[in-house]
Parts: sequence; structure tokens; C-alpha cells
Amino acid sequence: MNLPPTTHDFIFCDLSAKDLLNYSKVNRAARNAVKAFYKRALRVENVLSRYFDDDELRRFRILQYTTGCLVSGSTALSFFERQTFPESDLDLYVDYRFAIFISDFLLSSGYVFEPFRTERKRQAKNIASALEAMDRRIVHEEQENEAIEGFGEYITSGIMDVFSFVRDGKKVQIIATGGPRNPSPLDVIFMFHSTVVMNIIAYSHAISFFPKATFIDHVSVVNETRSYRADQDPPRAKYAERGWKIRKDIDAISFLDRNTVFGISDRYVGDRKCWTVPLPPVTDFSPWSWGLGQDWMLLSNSWNVQQDRSGLEIRACRFSKPTLSHSYALGYWIWNAVRKEPMFQWDDEDDDEGEGDGEGEDEDAELLQGKEIQLIDDQFCDFIKTISAQPRPKEDQRDAFVRNTLLQAFKTAREKYPDVDLEDHPTASAALRLFEWLKRLVRKLPELPKLTFRFAQDRYGLVWTNVDIEIPSRCISEVTLFIEGFYDVKIMKRDWRINVELVRLAE
Repeated sequence: MNLPPTTHDFIFCDLSAKDLLNYSKVNRAARNAVKAFYKRALRVENVLSRYFDDDELRRFRILQYTTGCLVSGSTALSFFERQTFPESDLDLYVDYRFAIFISDFLLSSGYVFEPFRTERKRQAKNIASALEAMDRRIVHEEQENEAIEGFGEYITSGIMDVFSFVRDGKKVQIIATGGPRNPSPLDVIFMFHSTVVMNIIAYSHAISFFPKATFIDHVSVVNETRSYRADQDPPRAKYAERGWKIRKDIDAISFLDRNTVFGISDRYVGDRKCWTVPLPPVTDFSPWSWGLGQDWMLLSNSWNVQQDRSGLEIRACRFSKPTLSHSYALGYWIWNAVRKEPMFQWDDEDDDEGEGDGEGEDEDAELLQGKEIQLIDDQFCDFIKTISAQPRPKEDQRDAFVRNTLLQAFKTAREKYPDVDLEDHPTASAALRLFEWLKRLVRKLPELPKLTFRFAQDRYGLVWTNVDIEIPSRCISEVTLFIEGFYDVKIMKRDWRINVELVRLAE
């Protein structure tokens, strides 16, 4: 039965994203009804009207187009969750060069600067002096985030300062990014404490980077890109209180299957694993060509999902040049391709792989002094679009054998113990240990071995992995020495609940 849109809204507004997803699978009419509902429900006015009236919101969105300012934190989460968090602030991430424009807008809208003051940190009483102090630190290549207390949710490399403004009990915070290595707002967001807050509202789009985990499974995975800090616990606890389950690690299947949202892969802003909502343009506004909030600039950013032995890592390499209007966040494969392109080359022999570029920018700037700089963002983004469409190098055949065998084995374990919590199943860190060890072993053998997996629960309900490796007799001595001399075998049993046994094949 076809219901009027208002009736759908009355019903759908109380359904979770998971419920709406399930309902949309019933038939085409249901899918269209859910799509139409989201068009009406996912509007920036719904989350920003708490802070700005209609005219202020219009001006703010034009500023987003001009400066590339991103809304993130609880407000961006609220946009997709369709739930307001009354105690939350509005977090605005912007390149430090444009913080003055955002602050001028807030002051003109009646907001008052509230300097941050503790024993370790004392901001100037007026915003102009506070901004000047930030500029001086940048000149001397100092990072402010190490000196800020109480901003655990924001403490990541690349934040130069946080400026707070208040009006009628509402707080807006400008998080200024940049500094010596030129990280963009997106760079900082990719270093957030966990995946639940990796959502943005830009001028052109609202995008959630891990929507299935965040809104369907209500899970937030800890980002291990930065070493553990105790001040990251309170913000994680805040989202746990709001209903998200905080996980230190993902499961083995999610790691081994590259098609899952947490599988080791290249990711792109706005890719099919994202939840991307196009936003309507501001009425009676004619965008100019040099705005940093243009959609093609935003969608040219990328990142990598990686698995370390300590957990999940979200990584992006920073790329900037004087001929680009701002820095970009790039996944390693894209970053490496860009570095080899003559148009974008620079002297970076001392560059820190994975941390990004910027080492040669001062030299580039010296060469360009006195010359008119022609920005090449359009050519840069076209190049990235072309590279992104190219196929990746195929995985080594033996490595693929190990990966696929492990993947199928852990899927079997999931089927055998469907009621066991994912945290009690083999984790991604355990799978990584076994994957790396088996790859080394398989490379030593003249032919692919037969791997047999057996799973069992211990008295605590934890699932153990037992691997039988069938080895030809002629190879058994060499492989036995390999296993006995490899400390990982003991570690796998002690820390990751993995037993490895050799089975001699008769020849």
C-alpha cells in the first residue's frame, strides 16, 4: 500500500538505520520510500539550526565552500544518526590559514570568544591575539596539541589550536589544522581515536567513512594509528555511553576479506563503502572557481585501512605543494603514484614514508619566489581520478592461497559458533600473526601444503584455532627447524589462541 510521505516520516523517524535498511530490502516500493525519507530527514538544517539561524547558516555554508571547513565530531554523527546529543558542541575543522574567517563570522553572529586557560595553557583574552600566537608557533614549527589539556577527543598530530566560542549556552569550536607538515582537516579526522567519529559535513556532501560499523552494527573500532594515550579513553567512553560498542580489534574475517569495510584496502572519500549524501547548494549563491569546498577537491582525498599487530590503523599520507591550494590526504598507493609523476615531483629524500610529504616544500617555495604561482589542483585531481581507476597489482599466488584458505576457515568457525560474541572469535590481530607466519612457511615449500583447521572453545568460551600442516617427508626437517626457531609460534599460542602442528606425509 502506498502511503503519503508524511505517514512514512511518522513511522520511519523512530526506526534505526538498521531497521530502515532491512525494510528497504522488502521490495522496490519500500526501497523508494526509504530513499525519499532520507532525502527529507538528512538535512544540514536539522543539526546546524541549534547554532545558527537561517541567514547565519547560509553565510556559514558559503564559508565552507570558500575555506573547505568541515563539520565533524558529534554534530556530523547526529546528522546520520538522526539523533541530537544535547551536551555536544559544534566542531569546525579548518586549515589554520582560514581560522580568522570562521572566527570573524562567529563574532559577527553574536558568539563570544572563550579563551582556554589552565596551568599549562593560557590563551589570549581576545581572538586576534590568540590567532597571532598560533601563527607565531607555526613559524617556529611548534605543535600546539601537545600542550592542550582536556581535548582528548581532538589530540592528534596536526592540530595547531582550538578556539571556543559561546552564545546562549551553545559552544562552537574551531579546530585549526596545519603547521610544519601541512596536514589538512581530513588528515586530522583520519587520526581520530575511533571510527564512530569519522564522519564529515562539507559544503557539497555529508559523508560517513564507516557507515556499516557505525550505524548498522553500532560498533566503533579503536584507531591504532597513534600510540595509546590515556586521554583518549574519556571520548571513547562517551560514545560507549551513547550506545556504541567500543572494540579494540576487528574480527579475522573482516581483516582477510578485502571486500569488507575493514579489509586491508585503499579507500576513497565518497567510495561505495561510504555513506555519501549530496547536499543542496546554497540558494542565490554563484560558486567561484577557487573555493576549497568544491566537491571534486573533497572527493580526491583517500586513505588506507591497515591492520597492525596492535589493531586497526587508518592511515593517510599528506601531500602539498606551493602549486596546490591546500594539502590533500592520500592513500599510500595513490601517494606513491603521485610522487612518480614529474608534474608533482619534489626533493623528498628524507621524507618519512606513510607520514606524508612536505619536506621539500620550502625548497619549492624558494624556487617560486618572485614568480606568479599557477595553481594546478584541477590537473592534480584529474590525475588522481585516472590513477584510482587503474587496477592494483595482483596478490602473489601463494599469499592469495594462504589468505583465501584462512578466510574460508574462519568463516567455518563463525558458522560453527554462531552465538559466540565476535570478540571471542579469532581477532584480526591473531589472523595477521597466522597469515604472516604461514606466508613465510609456504614460500619455503616446493608445493602448496594442505592446511586443515579445527576450532574448539575453551572453558572461558574463547575460540581456539588449531592448524594441521601436511608436509612432505623430504621437507619435514627444514620446516621443523623453521618452526622451532620462529618465536611467533609460541607467541601465537600464548597470546592469540593458535596451535600449529606438522603432519608428515608419506611419500
